[in-house]
Amino acid sequence: MTLKELKDKYDRLGNQIDGLAGQGVGHEARLISLQAELDQVHRELSELRRRTWAVPTLRDVVSGPVAMVLRPVEPTLVLAG
Repeated sequence: MTLKELKDKYDRLGNQIDGLAGQGVGHEARLISLQAELDQVHRELSELRRRTWAVPTLRDVVSGPVAMVLRPVEPTLVLAG
């Protein structure tokens, strides 16, 4: 899943849990199921975050600019002949 899909699912599950919790007793099994699903989405988000931080950035891959040392040009003697 993409990050956006995981965030949307996390929000949706959180809202469903809040809605069922506000209704009182009688929904314990559904609440437990939703909480387990929310825990799974949380693990997936954590794994995605770990993978994202492990990926090298452009700065890691591309070497920086090379410092150039300017040297005076030495004249060369060209002999005609």
